[in-house]
Amino acid sequence: MRIRTIALLGALGSGLAGCYTDRAILTNDQGETQTCEGRGWIGIIGPIVAHERLKDCVDKAKANGFKESPTASR
Repeated sequence: MRIRTIALLGALGSGLAGCYTDRAILTNDQGETQTCEGRGWIGIIGPIVAHERLKDCVDKAKANGFKESPTASR
């Protein structure tokens, strides 16, 4: 019983550790590129925070004339 509890806690702990990264590459008409990244810790809120950071960066870049490139990895 104790080993099972330790194994379960270890699995849960490792699932909450680490970093989540989301990235988009944008280009403008002059061929300049801008990379936007959103990072957050894995867990319940981390991916949400990372997505919001990325979205904010992309929105600012689009307001400055950048467009998402077809090869952008999100």
